[in-house]
Amino acid sequence: MKKPTLLSVITVLIFLAWGPFTLAHAQVTTNEEKPTFYRLVPGTYVNGWPRFTITYPKNWVERASYFTAGEIFEVAAPGPDRSSTLGVVVAFFPLALDKWGEEWAAAFRKMGATEVTVVSDKPSQLRDGTPAREVELKALFNGTLWNMMGLAAKKGDMIVNMGIGSLRSKLGDDLTPILSSLEFQPGKDEPLKVPADIQEFLDKFCSDMVSHDVAKVVAHYSDKYLNSGVRKGEMERLYKQIIGPVTSFEVGITDFVPAGDMAYLAGFNSSYWGKGMLFETSIIKENGEWKWYGNQRDVVP
Repeated sequence: MKKPTLLSVITVLIFLAWGPFTLAHAQVTTNEEKPTFYRLVPGTYVNGWPRFTITYPKNWVERASYFTAGEIFEVAAPGPDRSSTLGVVVAFFPLALDKWGEEWAAAFRKMGATEVTVVSDKPSQLRDGTPAREVELKALFNGTLWNMMGLAAKKGDMIVNMGIGSLRSKLGDDLTPILSSLEFQPGKDEPLKVPADIQEFLDKFCSDMVSHDVAKVVAHYSDKYLNSGVRKGEMERLYKQIIGPVTSFEVGITDFVPAGDMAYLAGFNSSYWGKGMLFETSIIKENGEWKWYGNQRDVVP
């Protein structure tokens, strides 16, 4: 069997995660000063696993993410031209941190960008001293020049990269400080035990993933499923494309928030391709059975 390249591993892990473990930042009104992992509060993003937070301008609007590049969250400055954006990548990355720059550039080439150039690639650190890597790129997207700067840090074999993109000739002082907001939160990344019926649901889903039976997999989704603009039918089409290589699939839950006939989960999945992020997800009980429900939000395409 041909060994998958690192870039293909990252891409497949993102596609697998985008299916069963999708973003569930339900935007709700809250008086809590610190948002939990399943709430998207304007200006603050909280990742379920590995647990970290970032901050960005409160008036920026969530956009559809470029999952083929490993991106799991994107916001952009108001306006139709998306002149400034923030994209967050979370992916399996067993290589050293100093290898990230070229892999990030390769991901953009895979998306169709041309004249991708690594302008600078140097060591840095987060505010708490965690080693990081600062990478600056330039690339043409459909003939338009984009300037990008990313700050990447690792948590085990997972890499977290915050990338600022802009149509400006040079990133301004109003944008680069966003990168320094990345902060890991300890104590939320270890597996915990969930109620028996939730575990049964997860085990059955994993079993159906390995069986490659798309109909059985999709049956675990509510007909009302909606997750950042993605609906049940789109999930079925996606599984038909990516389920073939799945030879093993297991789930570890690191956070669990019950809410009556709904629940929120965060954690990770383990498969042939390695360990991947389980995007914090909402599930709902319908006719006595748990189903994937999504965050019930549309986003700008």
